[in-house]
Amino acid sequence: MEIIREGSSASRPPILDGKNYSYWKPRMIFFIKTLDKKAWRALVAGYDPPMITVNGVLVPKPEVGWTNAEEQASVGNARALNAIFNRVNLNIFKLINSCSTAKEA
Repeated sequence: MEIIREGSSASRPPILDGKNYSYWKPRMIFFIKTLDKKAWRALVAGYDPPMITVNGVLVPKPEVGWTNAEEQASVGNARALNAIFNRVNLNIFKLINSCSTAKEA
């Protein structure tokens, strides 16, 4: 019996199965670029969550105190990471599911 594979489209890139990386990568690049520029920037430049110093120790800044720019950078990272997580198969997802930034994944 033939296995029916999911097709891709402009709004839904192919799923990375470990054998089709050279096919998957350029499609994901343009897919993430079309999400928004913040998602692409998070993928290319990386994303560092906002931090503050408390008693001489660097700790994550509470989200309620984030500036608009910090919030937008976080949203861009989340969009890019979501796009990647949703376009890989289960085996690859198991390898990257602990990544907190799109660039890591």
